[in-house]
Amino acid sequence: MTALLFSFPWRERGMKKTTIAALVLIFPGIAAFLFFNLWPIIYSIYLAFTNAQLGNFPVQAPTAEPLKFVGLENFKWILSDEKFRNAFKWTWIFVVTSVTLKVLVGILLSLLYNSRYVKGRMIYRSLLIIPWALPLLFSITVWRFMFDPVFGPVNQVLKSLGVSNLPNWTNDPFWGFIALNIIEVWLAYPFMMTVITAALQSVPDTLIEAAIIDGANYWQRFRHVVLPVVGKPIAFATILTSAASFQYFMVPYIYNAGLFEDKFILLYGFRKAFGAVPHYGRATAVMVIATLVLAIYMYINVKITRLQEGAKE
Repeated sequence: MTALLFSFPWRERGMKKTTIAALVLIFPGIAAFLFFNLWPIIYSIYLAFTNAQLGNFPVQAPTAEPLKFVGLENFKWILSDEKFRNAFKWTWIFVVTSVTLKVLVGILLSLLYNSRYVKGRMIYRSLLIIPWALPLLFSITVWRFMFDPVFGPVNQVLKSLGVSNLPNWTNDPFWGFIALNIIEVWLAYPFMMTVITAALQSVPDTLIEAAIIDGANYWQRFRHVVLPVVGKPIAFATILTSAASFQYFMVPYIYNAGLFEDKFILLYGFRKAFGAVPHYGRATAVMVIATLVLAIYMYINVKITRLQEGAKE
């Protein structure tokens, strides 16, 4: 009798009920995900191949050209635009400069934090992660005041040091670009420091002690013992922060959107959508291009650094 109760047909029927109940429970979450995440992406890609602009999207005006499929016309127009090419170039320049600074500052602070000669390390660590705790809008507003060419503390300090030709941090493209690098380092170094610190703490003390016994100096120990161990975490953090730098938008937009319109690709795309002559088809084409470039960049870097091998192990 017991064998009949737990025979295969009964168990199969119970499994079907469990499966149906599970599907009923997860269906609202799947539906919400598809509606709020997947559908906007698909619809944006569709708009990139149309002539969507103010007048025919989202509502058709009587005098405007009807919304229609234009194929690759938006992509051709974007790629032939000098401002887009300039924005694409300067975006990568910013990725190189800002990521280099973030990695160097992160490594330096991590080494200082892990040094046994530094006292009160927990207090320093609490102070160093302050940029994470502050709202982004507040941080950028404060930095904009810091770099104010007339009243900002940065120029006031430079003036007190005898500098006569003070930089115009907010209106000159060159000095503004340097200011954005400084702001980005300040905003991102807590992430780099946290990842690198965790990696440094995983280095076995026995390896360091063996290197000291062998007569290796500090630089040799760091280069030949520590760096090979922490290489992958640093590469992982570098790839993530470089992707964030490529998508740089909020900081230049708040700092001075007009100055950096042709310096950052996402700000360029935003201006195409919400500028003087909105063209949503071209704006979404910019975002599609940026997404594809970023996806290829991430894939190549993951392959080069072999991060996927660590995930499989």
